[in-house]
Amino acid sequence: MIRALAFGAAILIAGAGVAQDGKAPAKVTPKALLPADPTPPLPPQGNYAIKAGKIFTAVGPNIDQGVVLVKAGKIEAVGPADKVKIPDGYTVIDASDKFVMPGLIECHCHIGGTGDLNEMVYQTNPELRVLDQVVPHNEQLKRAIAGGVTTVCYIPGSGTNMGGFGVIMKAGPGKKTEDVVVRFPGVLKIAQAGNPERQAGEVGSGRVGMNYVIREQLREGMGYVKDWDDYEAGRRKTKPAVNLRLENFKPLFHREIPVMVHTQGYHVVMSTLRILHDEMNLKVIVGHGTFDTFKLTKEIVERGIPSMIGPRGFWQDPDTGHIRGVVVEQFKRGQKFIGVNTDSPVVPQEELFFQASMAVRYGLPEDVALRGLTIEAAKALMIDKRVGSLEPGKDADIIVLTGPVIDPRNYVTTALIDGRVVYDVKVDRRRF
Repeated sequence: MIRALAFGAAILIAGAGVAQDGKAPAKVTPKALLPADPTPPLPPQGNYAIKAGKIFTAVGPNIDQGVVLVKAGKIEAVGPADKVKIPDGYTVIDASDKFVMPGLIECHCHIGGTGDLNEMVYQTNPELRVLDQVVPHNEQLKRAIAGGVTTVCYIPGSGTNMGGFGVIMKAGPGKKTEDVVVRFPGVLKIAQAGNPERQAGEVGSGRVGMNYVIREQLREGMGYVKDWDDYEAGRRKTKPAVNLRLENFKPLFHREIPVMVHTQGYHVVMSTLRILHDEMNLKVIVGHGTFDTFKLTKEIVERGIPSMIGPRGFWQDPDTGHIRGVVVEQFKRGQKFIGVNTDSPVVPQEELFFQASMAVRYGLPEDVALRGLTIEAAKALMIDKRVGSLEPGKDADIIVLTGPVIDPRNYVTTALIDGRVVYDVKVDRRRF
């Protein structure tokens, strides 16, 4: 029956190129069959001079009464106003009474596109990717920009142990997906315990089985990458067969991209460190790190692993009844490679700054919180050569606020992404 249908479809397709009178039909431009493009043109990449009351660069001391120059989508210069000359023809953005800083970076985002983020037939799905789900500058990303977020790591859900590969993308507008992608593959998403646990009894439904299937899938991927590395280095004569299901493991095992891990609690995080870092030698991001994870801080720090903590910001100690801020508890134990996340939409993406505000409320130093929103998040995602700080040559992802972002009374008035003004309260009204 299937073959008959396929044969009939082939006849229809073959016959579609011939009109009833035997003549070839007139060619129709495919574009003519499509609706008008609803996507507005991209804002221009202008040359700007931002006069700032205070500049937080994320890599050095704050600059009072400074200037940031933007040219062709990149930061051209940053410094005190008396040392940075504004070239002729630059559009001046007067923020002389405002706070200027790098755009915020979200390490754990689920709102970069459609909500189709989980395929839950198998526990490991390295062939899946969210790149095809991206919707540039969607309504949730527009609100995110109003909250200061300019870059997100958009990842699969945690319905399975290995949900697939995520994409690091800008929150701003794009005519097509490629316009907003910073890197793909961005990260591998792994979820250990919690959400992927099931009651059906299949392998991987409990924590013992999860550790097994994660190990086995990574071993398969590691073997595939080694075969190709050996072949390309001349250590193997036979060319390996291409396996698209395993292709994205190449940058992972070459340590060019990290694995973002849904992991929280002492026991689960210990498995993360042992399996993913110690055994597999992967670049790892602790992507939740809540509850009593702080008790493992020494082990996390010794391995040089970043903690991007959230969405829960505190934990009630069952032994004492005290409320502990989970971010500051890791910081007090020596973790400096630290930041926060929203797990959006668990916490709305535009409230990333407020995750840091709450960490400060529980004792995290404000400068550490600011770095965690910017350069530390960029380092964790391995994109710090492009974003995360205000330095010449980096992408001009800049936000202007009424005051320090940690203070929830302040708000974003202007946002630039890649040197384009993508949000201006005078034009767009205040979104958040």
